[in-house]
Amino acid sequence: MEQHHPFPWGVLLIVSLVVFILVIDTTTMEVSISALVDDLNTDPSTIQSIITTYTLVKAAFMLVGAKLQDLFGRKRTFLAGATIYGLGAFTAAISRDAPMFLMGWSIIEGIGTVLMLPATVTFISGTYQGKERAFAFGVWGGIAAVASIFGLIFCGYLTTFYSWRWVFAFELSILIIIFTFHWLLKETPPIESWKNFDIGGALLSVIGLITLVLGFLLVKEPAEWVTVPFLITGGIILLVGFCFWEQRQKRTEKGILVDINIVFNRSFLAGNVVSIGQKFITAGFIFIFPLFYEIIAGASAYETGIALLPMSFAIVVFSILGARFASWFEPKYVLLGGITLTGAGLAALRDVFSLTTTAHDILSGSLLFGIGIGIVLSQVTNLTLSSIGSERQTDASGIYNTTRQLGNSLGTVVIGFVLALGFIHGLFSGQPSLLPPGQPLLSLGFSEAAVNQGMEWAFIAMILGVIGMFIAALFIQKTGKIV
Repeated sequence: MEQHHPFPWGVLLIVSLVVFILVIDTTTMEVSISALVDDLNTDPSTIQSIITTYTLVKAAFMLVGAKLQDLFGRKRTFLAGATIYGLGAFTAAISRDAPMFLMGWSIIEGIGTVLMLPATVTFISGTYQGKERAFAFGVWGGIAAVASIFGLIFCGYLTTFYSWRWVFAFELSILIIIFTFHWLLKETPPIESWKNFDIGGALLSVIGLITLVLGFLLVKEPAEWVTVPFLITGGIILLVGFCFWEQRQKRTEKGILVDINIVFNRSFLAGNVVSIGQKFITAGFIFIFPLFYEIIAGASAYETGIALLPMSFAIVVFSILGARFASWFEPKYVLLGGITLTGAGLAALRDVFSLTTTAHDILSGSLLFGIGIGIVLSQVTNLTLSSIGSERQTDASGIYNTTRQLGNSLGTVVIGFVLALGFIHGLFSGQPSLLPPGQPLLSLGFSEAAVNQGMEWAFIAMILGVIGMFIAALFIQKTGKIV
Protein backbone atom coordinates (compact mmCIF):
# COMPACT_ATOMS: atom_id res chain seq x y z
CA MET A 1 0.00 0.00 0.00
CA GLU A 2 1.21 3.47 -0.84
CA GLN A 3 2.81 5.17 2.15
CA HIS A 4 1.71 8.47 3.70
CA HIS A 5 -1.58 8.51 1.84
CA PRO A 6 -4.12 10.64 3.79
CA PHE A 7 -6.86 8.06 3.15
CA PRO A 8 -5.08 4.70 2.77
CA TRP A 9 -8.30 2.70 2.53
CA GLY A 10 -10.08 5.18 0.26
CA VAL A 11 -9.57 3.01 -2.83
CA LEU A 12 -11.05 -0.01 -1.05
CA LEU A 13 -14.04 2.09 0.04
CA ILE A 14 -14.79 3.17 -3.54
CA VAL A 15 -14.29 -0.34 -4.89
CA SER A 16 -16.56 -1.78 -2.20
CA LEU A 17 -19.32 0.72 -2.96
CA VAL A 18 -19.18 -0.21 -6.63
CA VAL A 19 -19.37 -3.95 -5.95
CA PHE A 20 -22.19 -3.32 -3.48
CA ILE A 21 -24.46 -1.51 -5.94
CA LEU A 22 -23.71 -3.94 -8.76
CA VAL A 23 -24.86 -6.88 -6.66
CA ILE A 24 -27.96 -5.34 -5.06
CA ASP A 25 -28.96 -4.15 -8.52
CA THR A 26 -29.31 -7.76 -9.68
CA THR A 27 -31.01 -8.84 -6.45
CA THR A 28 -33.62 -6.11 -6.93
CA MET A 29 -34.81 -7.75 -10.11
CA GLU A 30 -35.08 -11.14 -8.45
CA VAL A 31 -37.41 -9.84 -5.74
CA SER A 32 -39.34 -7.36 -7.90
CA ILE A 33 -40.57 -9.41 -10.84
CA SER A 34 -44.26 -9.19 -9.97
CA ALA A 35 -44.02 -5.45 -9.26
CA LEU A 36 -42.17 -4.88 -12.55
CA VAL A 37 -44.85 -6.81 -14.42
CA ASP A 38 -47.56 -4.55 -13.00
CA ASP A 39 -45.74 -1.22 -13.32
CA LEU A 40 -44.38 -1.83 -16.82
CA ASN A 41 -47.59 -3.44 -18.09
CA THR A 42 -45.82 -6.57 -19.28
CA ASP A 43 -45.56 -10.27 -18.37
CA PRO A 44 -43.13 -12.41 -16.32
CA SER A 45 -41.61 -13.94 -19.46
CA THR A 46 -40.58 -10.50 -20.74
CA ILE A 47 -39.01 -9.58 -17.39
CA GLN A 48 -37.08 -12.87 -17.37
CA SER A 49 -35.84 -12.08 -20.89
CA ILE A 50 -34.66 -8.67 -19.67
CA ILE A 51 -32.78 -10.33 -16.79
CA THR A 52 -31.27 -12.84 -19.24
CA THR A 53 -30.11 -10.01 -21.51
CA TYR A 54 -28.38 -8.28 -18.60
CA THR A 55 -26.58 -11.52 -17.72
CA LEU A 56 -25.48 -11.97 -21.34
CA VAL A 57 -24.15 -8.41 -21.63
CA LYS A 58 -22.07 -8.77 -18.45
CA ALA A 59 -20.64 -12.16 -19.35
CA ALA A 60 -19.98 -11.42 -23.02
CA PHE A 61 -18.26 -8.05 -22.75
CA MET A 62 -16.23 -8.48 -19.54
CA LEU A 63 -12.98 -9.27 -21.40
CA VAL A 64 -13.45 -6.28 -23.69
CA GLY A 65 -14.26 -4.06 -20.71
CA ALA A 66 -11.06 -5.11 -18.98
CA LYS A 67 -8.99 -4.47 -22.13
CA LEU A 68 -10.25 -0.90 -22.40
CA GLN A 69 -8.21 -0.09 -19.27
CA ASP A 70 -5.09 -0.57 -21.38
CA LEU A 71 -6.48 1.65 -24.14
CA PHE A 72 -7.89 4.54 -22.09
CA GLY A 73 -6.30 4.18 -18.67
CA ARG A 74 -7.76 2.49 -15.61
CA LYS A 75 -9.35 5.48 -13.88
CA ARG A 76 -10.76 6.99 -17.06
CA THR A 77 -12.35 3.66 -18.02
CA PHE A 78 -13.76 3.23 -14.53
CA LEU A 79 -15.31 6.70 -14.41
CA ALA A 80 -16.74 6.29 -17.90
CA GLY A 81 -18.33 3.05 -16.72
CA ALA A 82 -19.75 4.74 -13.62
CA THR A 83 -21.23 7.51 -15.77
CA ILE A 84 -22.81 5.04 -18.19
CA TYR A 85 -24.09 2.94 -15.29
CA GLY A 86 -25.66 6.02 -13.70
CA LEU A 87 -27.40 6.86 -16.98
CA GLY A 88 -28.72 3.32 -17.13
CA ALA A 89 -29.95 3.42 -13.52
CA PHE A 90 -31.73 6.71 -14.14
CA THR A 91 -33.34 5.35 -17.31
CA ALA A 92 -34.46 2.22 -15.48
CA ALA A 93 -35.90 4.27 -12.61
CA ILE A 94 -38.14 6.35 -14.90
CA SER A 95 -39.04 3.51 -17.29
CA ARG A 96 -42.67 3.42 -18.39
CA ASP A 97 -42.54 0.22 -20.41
CA ALA A 98 -40.47 -2.94 -20.88
CA PRO A 99 -38.40 -1.75 -23.91
CA MET A 100 -37.27 1.36 -22.01
CA PHE A 101 -36.39 -0.74 -18.98
CA LEU A 102 -34.50 -3.20 -21.20
CA MET A 103 -32.44 -0.37 -22.66
CA GLY A 104 -31.73 1.26 -19.30
CA TRP A 105 -31.10 -1.76 -17.11
CA SER A 106 -29.92 -4.57 -19.39
CA ILE A 107 -27.99 -2.64 -22.04
CA ILE A 108 -26.75 0.67 -20.60
CA GLU A 109 -26.19 -0.58 -17.03
CA GLY A 110 -24.66 -3.77 -18.40
CA ILE A 111 -22.09 -1.79 -20.40
CA GLY A 112 -21.31 0.34 -17.36
CA THR A 113 -20.80 -2.80 -15.30
CA VAL A 114 -18.23 -4.35 -17.64
CA LEU A 115 -16.23 -1.11 -17.56
CA MET A 116 -16.28 -0.80 -13.76
CA LEU A 117 -16.01 -4.33 -12.39
CA PRO A 118 -12.62 -5.39 -13.86
CA ALA A 119 -11.17 -2.05 -12.73
CA THR A 120 -12.20 -2.77 -9.13
CA VAL A 121 -9.81 -5.74 -9.16
CA THR A 122 -6.90 -3.89 -10.79
CA PHE A 123 -7.33 -0.90 -8.46
CA ILE A 124 -6.82 -3.23 -5.49
CA SER A 125 -3.88 -5.14 -7.00
CA GLY A 126 -2.26 -1.86 -8.04
CA THR A 127 -2.76 -0.09 -4.70
CA TYR A 128 -2.15 -2.65 -1.95
CA GLN A 129 0.53 -5.23 -1.23
CA GLY A 130 1.02 -8.09 1.21
CA LYS A 131 -1.50 -8.44 4.01
CA GLU A 132 -3.24 -5.18 3.02
CA ARG A 133 -3.90 -6.62 -0.42
CA ALA A 134 -5.18 -9.88 1.05
CA PHE A 135 -7.44 -7.91 3.38
CA ALA A 136 -8.74 -5.74 0.50
CA PHE A 137 -9.57 -8.73 -1.69
CA GLY A 138 -11.28 -10.40 1.26
CA VAL A 139 -13.50 -7.35 1.71
CA TRP A 140 -14.09 -7.22 -2.08
CA GLY A 141 -15.38 -10.78 -2.08
CA GLY A 142 -17.27 -10.46 1.20
CA ILE A 143 -19.11 -7.34 0.07
CA ALA A 144 -20.17 -9.11 -3.13
CA ALA A 145 -21.58 -12.09 -1.21
CA VAL A 146 -23.32 -10.11 1.51
CA ALA A 147 -24.81 -7.53 -0.85
CA SER A 148 -26.99 -10.24 -2.35
CA ILE A 149 -28.51 -10.91 1.09
CA PHE A 150 -28.80 -7.21 1.84
CA GLY A 151 -30.61 -6.85 -1.45
CA LEU A 152 -33.24 -9.32 -0.33
CA ILE A 153 -33.87 -7.31 2.83
CA PHE A 154 -33.48 -3.70 1.71
CA CYS A 155 -34.70 -4.04 -1.86
CA GLY A 156 -37.46 -6.38 -0.79
CA TYR A 157 -38.56 -3.79 1.77
CA LEU A 158 -38.54 -0.91 -0.72
CA THR A 159 -40.35 -2.97 -3.35
CA THR A 160 -42.97 -4.19 -0.90
CA PHE A 161 -43.74 -0.93 0.88
CA TYR A 162 -42.68 1.73 -1.65
CA SER A 163 -41.41 1.02 -5.16
CA TRP A 164 -38.57 -0.80 -6.91
CA ARG A 165 -37.72 2.56 -8.51
CA TRP A 166 -36.31 3.78 -5.17
CA VAL A 167 -33.58 1.13 -5.38
CA PHE A 168 -32.18 2.83 -8.46
CA ALA A 169 -32.39 6.18 -6.68
CA PHE A 170 -30.36 4.62 -3.87
CA GLU A 171 -27.77 3.41 -6.39
CA LEU A 172 -27.53 6.89 -7.91
CA SER A 173 -26.88 8.39 -4.47
CA ILE A 174 -23.96 5.97 -3.98
CA LEU A 175 -22.62 6.86 -7.42
CA ILE A 176 -22.58 10.51 -6.35
CA ILE A 177 -20.40 9.52 -3.39
CA ILE A 178 -18.09 7.60 -5.73
CA PHE A 179 -17.71 10.62 -8.04
CA THR A 180 -17.16 12.90 -5.05
CA PHE A 181 -14.17 10.85 -3.90
CA HIS A 182 -12.86 9.77 -7.31
CA TRP A 183 -9.69 11.78 -6.66
CA LEU A 184 -8.60 8.96 -4.34
CA LEU A 185 -8.14 6.73 -7.39
CA LYS A 186 -4.78 6.85 -9.11
CA GLU A 187 -4.74 7.05 -12.88
CA THR A 188 -2.64 4.69 -14.98
CA PRO A 189 -1.72 5.90 -18.47
CA PRO A 190 -2.84 3.96 -21.58
CA ILE A 191 -0.30 1.33 -22.56
CA GLU A 192 -1.78 0.35 -25.94
CA SER A 193 -3.28 2.15 -28.93
CA TRP A 194 -6.54 1.55 -30.78
CA LYS A 195 -4.70 0.52 -33.93
CA ASN A 196 -3.57 -2.62 -32.07
CA PHE A 197 -7.05 -3.47 -30.80
CA ASP A 198 -7.84 -7.13 -31.51
CA ILE A 199 -11.19 -6.91 -33.29
CA GLY A 200 -11.18 -10.56 -34.31
CA GLY A 201 -10.53 -11.74 -30.77
CA ALA A 202 -13.20 -9.40 -29.42
CA LEU A 203 -15.81 -10.78 -31.83
CA LEU A 204 -14.92 -14.40 -31.11
CA SER A 205 -15.00 -13.89 -27.34
CA VAL A 206 -18.26 -11.91 -27.33
CA ILE A 207 -20.15 -14.26 -29.66
CA GLY A 208 -18.72 -17.34 -27.96
CA LEU A 209 -19.63 -16.18 -24.45
CA ILE A 210 -23.12 -15.04 -25.51
CA THR A 211 -23.76 -18.43 -27.13
CA LEU A 212 -22.41 -20.41 -24.18
CA VAL A 213 -24.18 -18.45 -21.44
CA LEU A 214 -27.44 -18.39 -23.41
CA GLY A 215 -27.22 -22.17 -23.66
CA PHE A 216 -26.81 -22.40 -19.88
CA LEU A 217 -29.73 -20.06 -19.23
CA LEU A 218 -32.09 -21.89 -21.58
CA VAL A 219 -31.67 -25.10 -19.57
CA LYS A 220 -34.47 -23.67 -17.40
CA GLU A 221 -36.81 -23.68 -20.43
CA PRO A 222 -37.91 -27.25 -21.34
CA ALA A 223 -39.24 -26.01 -24.67
CA GLU A 224 -35.69 -24.97 -25.63
CA TRP A 225 -33.89 -28.18 -24.63
CA VAL A 226 -33.41 -29.19 -28.28
CA THR A 227 -31.48 -25.95 -28.85
CA VAL A 228 -29.41 -26.04 -25.67
CA PRO A 229 -26.79 -28.67 -26.73
CA PHE A 230 -26.11 -26.78 -29.98
CA LEU A 231 -25.68 -23.47 -28.16
CA ILE A 232 -23.36 -24.86 -25.50
CA THR A 233 -21.33 -26.84 -28.04
CA GLY A 234 -21.17 -23.86 -30.39
CA GLY A 235 -20.09 -21.56 -27.57
CA ILE A 236 -17.30 -23.92 -26.54
CA ILE A 237 -16.09 -24.24 -30.13
CA LEU A 238 -16.03 -20.46 -30.57
CA LEU A 239 -14.12 -19.98 -27.31
CA VAL A 240 -11.60 -22.65 -28.29
CA GLY A 241 -11.26 -20.80 -31.59
CA PHE A 242 -10.73 -17.61 -29.62
CA CYS A 243 -7.86 -19.23 -27.71
CA PHE A 244 -6.17 -20.33 -30.95
CA TRP A 245 -6.72 -16.88 -32.45
CA GLU A 246 -5.08 -15.18 -29.47
CA GLN A 247 -2.11 -17.55 -29.67
CA ARG A 248 -1.75 -16.76 -33.38
CA GLN A 249 -1.96 -13.02 -32.72
CA LYS A 250 0.78 -13.28 -30.12
CA ARG A 251 3.06 -15.36 -32.33
CA THR A 252 2.76 -12.83 -35.15
CA GLU A 253 3.28 -9.97 -32.66
CA LYS A 254 -0.08 -8.41 -33.37
CA GLY A 255 -2.49 -6.90 -30.85
CA ILE A 256 -4.23 -9.33 -28.52
CA LEU A 257 -7.42 -9.00 -26.48
CA VAL A 258 -6.01 -11.04 -23.63
CA ASP A 259 -2.83 -13.01 -23.00
CA ILE A 260 -4.39 -16.46 -23.03
CA ASN A 261 -1.14 -18.04 -21.83
CA ILE A 262 -1.85 -16.91 -18.27
CA VAL A 263 -4.72 -19.42 -18.17
CA PHE A 264 -2.11 -22.19 -18.22
CA ASN A 265 -0.50 -20.88 -15.05
CA ARG A 266 -1.30 -23.66 -12.59
CA SER A 267 -2.30 -21.48 -9.65
CA PHE A 268 -4.28 -19.06 -11.81
CA LEU A 269 -6.23 -21.86 -13.49
CA ALA A 270 -6.88 -23.65 -10.19
CA GLY A 271 -7.91 -20.39 -8.53
CA ASN A 272 -10.39 -19.66 -11.29
CA VAL A 273 -11.91 -23.12 -10.89
CA VAL A 274 -12.26 -22.51 -7.14
CA SER A 275 -13.86 -19.13 -7.85
CA ILE A 276 -16.31 -20.65 -10.33
CA GLY A 277 -17.23 -23.21 -7.70
CA GLN A 278 -17.69 -20.53 -5.04
CA LYS A 279 -19.98 -18.48 -7.30
CA PHE A 280 -21.79 -21.64 -8.39
CA ILE A 281 -22.53 -22.63 -4.79
CA THR A 282 -23.34 -19.15 -3.52
CA ALA A 283 -25.64 -18.36 -6.46
CA GLY A 284 -27.33 -21.73 -6.10
CA PHE A 285 -27.87 -21.24 -2.37
CA ILE A 286 -29.19 -17.68 -2.77
CA PHE A 287 -31.52 -18.98 -5.49
CA ILE A 288 -33.05 -21.99 -3.76
CA PHE A 289 -33.26 -20.67 -0.21
CA PRO A 290 -35.56 -17.71 -0.99
CA LEU A 291 -37.51 -20.02 -3.31
CA PHE A 292 -38.06 -22.45 -0.44
CA TYR A 293 -38.63 -19.89 2.29
CA GLU A 294 -41.06 -17.75 0.32
CA ILE A 295 -43.04 -20.46 -1.51
CA ILE A 296 -42.89 -23.29 1.04
CA ALA A 297 -42.90 -21.31 4.27
CA GLY A 298 -44.95 -18.40 2.89
CA ALA A 299 -42.44 -15.76 4.03
CA SER A 300 -41.90 -12.39 2.35
CA ALA A 301 -38.65 -11.36 0.66
CA TYR A 302 -37.96 -9.14 3.67
CA GLU A 303 -38.45 -12.04 6.14
CA THR A 304 -36.26 -14.26 3.98
CA GLY A 305 -33.45 -11.72 4.14
CA ILE A 306 -33.78 -11.53 7.93
CA ALA A 307 -33.48 -15.32 8.16
CA LEU A 308 -30.21 -15.12 6.22
CA LEU A 309 -28.72 -12.30 8.33
CA PRO A 310 -26.62 -14.59 10.59
CA MET A 311 -25.03 -16.17 7.52
CA SER A 312 -24.39 -12.71 6.04
CA PHE A 313 -22.75 -11.56 9.25
CA ALA A 314 -20.51 -14.64 9.25
CA ILE A 315 -19.44 -13.99 5.66
CA VAL A 316 -18.49 -10.38 6.42
CA VAL A 317 -16.60 -11.18 9.62
CA PHE A 318 -14.62 -14.11 8.24
CA SER A 319 -13.85 -12.54 4.87
CA ILE A 320 -12.05 -9.89 6.95
CA LEU A 321 -10.56 -12.26 9.54
CA GLY A 322 -9.25 -14.49 6.76
CA ALA A 323 -6.46 -12.00 6.05
CA ARG A 324 -5.30 -12.40 9.65
CA PHE A 325 -5.44 -16.19 9.33
CA ALA A 326 -3.18 -15.94 6.26
CA SER A 327 -0.55 -14.19 8.39
CA TRP A 328 -0.54 -17.13 10.80
CA PHE A 329 -0.89 -20.04 8.38
CA GLU A 330 -0.12 -20.83 4.75
CA PRO A 331 -2.90 -19.12 2.69
CA LYS A 332 -3.46 -22.26 0.62
CA TYR A 333 -4.31 -24.21 3.78
CA VAL A 334 -6.58 -21.41 4.99
CA LEU A 335 -8.43 -21.67 1.66
CA LEU A 336 -8.72 -25.45 1.96
CA GLY A 337 -10.05 -25.02 5.50
CA GLY A 338 -12.66 -22.56 4.30
CA ILE A 339 -13.76 -24.94 1.54
CA THR A 340 -14.06 -27.75 4.09
CA LEU A 341 -16.24 -25.62 6.39
CA THR A 342 -18.41 -24.63 3.42
CA GLY A 343 -19.00 -28.28 2.63
CA ALA A 344 -19.72 -29.06 6.30
CA GLY A 345 -22.33 -26.29 6.39
CA LEU A 346 -24.03 -27.62 3.27
CA ALA A 347 -23.98 -31.16 4.68
CA ALA A 348 -25.61 -29.90 7.88
CA LEU A 349 -28.37 -28.22 5.86
CA ARG A 350 -29.02 -31.10 3.49
CA ASP A 351 -31.76 -32.83 5.50
CA VAL A 352 -33.36 -29.98 7.47
CA PHE A 353 -35.82 -28.71 4.88
CA SER A 354 -39.45 -29.78 5.15
CA LEU A 355 -42.91 -28.21 5.19
CA THR A 356 -42.36 -27.14 8.80
CA THR A 357 -38.78 -25.80 8.60
CA THR A 358 -38.18 -22.54 10.46
CA ALA A 359 -35.32 -20.03 10.46
CA HIS A 360 -34.06 -21.59 13.71
CA ASP A 361 -33.65 -24.97 12.00
CA ILE A 362 -31.21 -23.61 9.44
CA LEU A 363 -29.26 -21.37 11.84
CA SER A 364 -26.28 -23.60 12.67
CA GLY A 365 -25.82 -24.93 9.14
CA SER A 366 -26.10 -21.53 7.48
CA LEU A 367 -23.66 -20.03 10.01
CA LEU A 368 -21.11 -22.74 9.24
CA PHE A 369 -21.69 -22.21 5.53
CA GLY A 370 -21.22 -18.46 5.94
CA ILE A 371 -17.98 -18.90 7.89
CA GLY A 372 -16.62 -21.19 5.20
CA ILE A 373 -17.60 -18.91 2.31
CA GLY A 374 -16.14 -15.91 4.14
CA ILE A 375 -12.78 -17.65 4.56
CA VAL A 376 -12.79 -18.77 0.91
CA LEU A 377 -13.51 -15.21 -0.24
CA SER A 378 -10.69 -13.90 1.93
CA GLN A 379 -8.14 -16.00 0.03
CA VAL A 380 -9.23 -17.05 -3.44
CA THR A 381 -8.96 -13.74 -5.30
CA ASN A 382 -5.59 -12.82 -3.83
CA LEU A 383 -4.14 -16.29 -4.42
CA THR A 384 -5.43 -16.36 -7.98
CA LEU A 385 -4.32 -12.90 -9.11
CA SER A 386 -1.03 -12.95 -7.18
CA SER A 387 0.12 -15.76 -9.44
CA ILE A 388 0.15 -13.32 -12.40
CA GLY A 389 2.67 -10.50 -12.79
CA SER A 390 1.64 -6.87 -12.47
CA GLU A 391 2.03 -6.29 -16.22
CA ARG A 392 -0.80 -8.77 -16.91
CA GLN A 393 -3.21 -7.81 -14.12
CA THR A 394 -5.66 -6.33 -16.62
CA ASP A 395 -5.84 -9.63 -18.51
CA ALA A 396 -6.08 -11.55 -15.24
CA SER A 397 -8.94 -9.41 -13.93
CA GLY A 398 -10.87 -9.77 -17.19
CA ILE A 399 -10.59 -13.55 -17.20
CA TYR A 400 -11.27 -13.81 -13.47
CA ASN A 401 -14.44 -11.73 -13.57
CA THR A 402 -15.65 -13.55 -16.69
CA THR A 403 -15.29 -16.94 -15.03
CA ARG A 404 -17.11 -15.63 -11.97
CA GLN A 405 -20.01 -14.57 -14.22
CA LEU A 406 -20.06 -18.06 -15.72
CA GLY A 407 -20.09 -19.63 -12.26
CA ASN A 408 -22.96 -17.39 -11.21
CA SER A 409 -25.01 -18.33 -14.28
CA LEU A 410 -24.28 -22.02 -13.82
CA GLY A 411 -25.26 -21.92 -10.14
CA THR A 412 -28.80 -20.63 -10.61
CA VAL A 413 -29.43 -22.85 -13.64
CA VAL A 414 -27.90 -26.14 -12.53
CA ILE A 415 -29.01 -26.01 -8.90
CA GLY A 416 -32.49 -24.88 -9.94
CA PHE A 417 -32.68 -27.72 -12.45
CA VAL A 418 -31.53 -30.33 -9.92
CA LEU A 419 -34.04 -28.94 -7.39
CA ALA A 420 -36.85 -29.39 -9.91
CA LEU A 421 -35.77 -32.95 -10.73
CA GLY A 422 -35.61 -33.90 -7.07
CA PHE A 423 -38.96 -32.30 -6.41
CA ILE A 424 -40.61 -34.20 -9.28
CA HIS A 425 -39.03 -37.45 -8.10
CA GLY A 426 -40.28 -36.89 -4.55
CA LEU A 427 -43.71 -35.78 -5.74
CA PHE A 428 -44.37 -39.08 -7.48
CA SER A 429 -42.68 -41.32 -4.94
CA GLY A 430 -43.73 -39.70 -1.65
CA GLN A 431 -46.92 -39.78 0.37
CA PRO A 432 -49.23 -36.76 0.56
CA SER A 433 -48.61 -34.45 3.49
CA LEU A 434 -50.83 -34.94 6.52
CA LEU A 435 -50.22 -31.48 7.95
CA PRO A 436 -53.29 -29.55 9.10
CA PRO A 437 -54.84 -26.90 6.83
CA GLY A 438 -53.05 -23.58 6.74
CA GLN A 439 -49.63 -24.64 5.54
CA PRO A 440 -48.78 -22.68 2.37
CA LEU A 441 -48.19 -25.67 0.08
CA LEU A 442 -51.09 -27.91 1.01
CA SER A 443 -53.51 -26.22 -1.34
CA LEU A 444 -51.07 -26.96 -4.16
CA GLY A 445 -50.89 -30.65 -3.28
CA PHE A 446 -47.16 -30.66 -2.55
CA SER A 447 -45.88 -33.47 -0.36
CA GLU A 448 -43.32 -33.64 2.40
CA ALA A 449 -41.34 -36.13 0.33
CA ALA A 450 -41.22 -33.78 -2.66
CA VAL A 451 -39.85 -30.90 -0.59
CA ASN A 452 -37.31 -33.12 1.17
CA GLN A 453 -36.13 -34.76 -2.04
CA GLY A 454 -35.84 -31.57 -4.04
CA MET A 455 -33.82 -29.70 -1.42
CA GLU A 456 -31.67 -32.74 -0.63
CA TRP A 457 -30.72 -33.20 -4.28
CA ALA A 458 -29.93 -29.50 -4.63
CA PHE A 459 -27.63 -29.57 -1.60
CA ILE A 460 -25.93 -32.75 -2.82
CA ALA A 461 -25.19 -30.95 -6.10
CA MET A 462 -23.66 -28.06 -4.17
CA ILE A 463 -21.61 -30.46 -2.03
CA LEU A 464 -20.24 -32.00 -5.23
CA GLY A 465 -19.28 -28.47 -6.27
CA VAL A 466 -17.38 -28.08 -2.98
CA ILE A 467 -15.51 -31.32 -3.64
CA GLY A 468 -14.48 -29.96 -7.03
CA MET A 469 -13.31 -26.73 -5.36
CA PHE A 470 -11.22 -28.67 -2.85
CA ILE A 471 -9.52 -30.75 -5.55
CA ALA A 472 -8.77 -27.62 -7.61
CA ALA A 473 -7.37 -25.78 -4.57
CA LEU A 474 -4.83 -28.57 -4.04
CA PHE A 475 -3.12 -27.42 -7.27
CA ILE A 476 -2.62 -23.84 -6.06
CA GLN A 477 1.01 -23.26 -5.19
CA LYS A 478 2.02 -22.28 -1.67
CA THR A 479 2.87 -18.62 -1.23
CA GLY A 480 4.04 -18.51 2.37
CA LYS A 481 2.44 -16.58 5.21
CA ILE A 482 1.32 -13.10 4.23
CA VAL A 483 3.28 -10.42 6.05
